Amino acid sequence: MLTMSNISQGLSRTWESVSHGWNQLMNRASNALTHFNHKNDEQDMAVLKSPNWGLMSAEVFDDDDKVVVRLEVPGMSADDFDVTVVDNVLMINGEKRFEREQSEGSYRVLERAYGHFSRSIPLGYEVEADSADATYKHGVLRLELKKKPEQQRRQITVN
Repeated sequence: MLTMSNISQGLSRTWESVSHGWNQLMNRASNALTHFNHKNDEQDMAVLKSPNWGLMSAEVFDDDDKVVVRLEVPGMSADDFDVTVVDNVLMINGEKRFEREQSEGSYRVLERAYGHFSRSIPLGYEVEADSADATYKHGVLRLELKKKPEQQRRQITVN
């Protein structure tokens, strides 16, 4: 037979588990959480009802002489991005546009975010932005940035 004490303990453990999971999600994904701004003159109600926040997951890979950044941004084209480097921070601005599948009917689920966005990714190194290589393929923006010579790792031989 369940008592109030058993129920209370069960609820307490459940709340601790949910709280722990939420904290882990926020700690690991908070930088990926990106704000999307809708245009005030937007005519399509679906866009206005779309979320203002979306995840843009990134990877930053540190190589001996370069930094490689991969950012998941599906549903865009290469022309939709404005990429700059400011004070060792990669700044990615763009607009994810809404494209309606059909002219009639209504959306039952709308979880994708649309609009203008800005995402900042600290690089940790001074890079040569002028020689950066950027590609967009299969929804992933990939940037390869060469480190400045004084920032590159060097192997030191011990005699």
